[in-house]
Amino acid sequence: MKGTRNSLSSLRIFLTAAETLNFSRAGEALNLTQSAVSKHVAALEDRLGTALFKRMPAGLRLTYAGALYLERISAAVRLIDEADALVANPASRVALNVAVSPSFAQFFLLPRLSEFFELHPEIRVNIRPRLLHARDRSERFDAEIQLHTGYVSGMSAQYLCGREMTLVAAPSLLKRHPVKSVDDITQLPLLKRAQRGYGWDEWRADVAPLWSGPAATAPEYEGFSILLPAVLNGLGAGIMPLCMVLDHLESGQLVRPFGETVEGRYGYHLMQPRPNVGGPYCQAFCDWVIAQGQALNVRTRRYAGMA
Repeated sequence: MKGTRNSLSSLRIFLTAAETLNFSRAGEALNLTQSAVSKHVAALEDRLGTALFKRMPAGLRLTYAGALYLERISAAVRLIDEADALVANPASRVALNVAVSPSFAQFFLLPRLSEFFELHPEIRVNIRPRLLHARDRSERFDAEIQLHTGYVSGMSAQYLCGREMTLVAAPSLLKRHPVKSVDDITQLPLLKRAQRGYGWDEWRADVAPLWSGPAATAPEYEGFSILLPAVLNGLGAGIMPLCMVLDHLESGQLVRPFGETVEGRYGYHLMQPRPNVGGPYCQAFCDWVIAQGQALNVRTRRYAGMA
């Protein structure tokens, strides 16, 4: 790297430009001119000896070097801001940005989060509903909780729960369409999940390998946050993570017609970017989430007779 260390103001300008991918919008956010932002970024690139952005007719794109730099600089600047805030105002609360699968946030994280705040009143958690795929890759999070197989490039993954899946339906639906054997499944309206994981094919391979599966025209629901209410309201039967429907099964709102448990490839994982520079507050949150997930996983396996 050429020259002296980069100033914090230049790094903040780079971060804003990387977030907006537009020098003009970055300037508006920072009360600078487009020219000033461009000059700061150019000077930074000159000192680093490499381009951080590709200048395109429709805007900016991060280069590979720019993406690497963004990952590390964003974490470093956040730690500096936390240190400033804690020294200037010891009573201030540290903010963590966490991306969470919407269904996990709704059925697991939010009902328990007050327990974490009781343990760590100094920490504020910003919850962002995000899926791992098909999102703005410029977003950076301290941690993520995602439904996945657990192997993601550039991220560590700690399994929490959710690999056990089962067929569930509302008692009212089964009263109208009794199910005594696999052959009776075809009499039920079968609901599909429109996202990755928990497909009928995986369940069928373990429980009913000779069955052809639901019709191609079977209704699709976008994610468990939509699929579960549909099943609860008797619209059809669906494949669900056992950990997500434990309370509904124990209360009698849902029934497992076959009482089966199928272990699938997908589950909920706590993910963190590598290298891990989240700091002690992020680690406290991650340790708490892992403990909560392990407790739910033990409960799930005990319910299924797998403990």
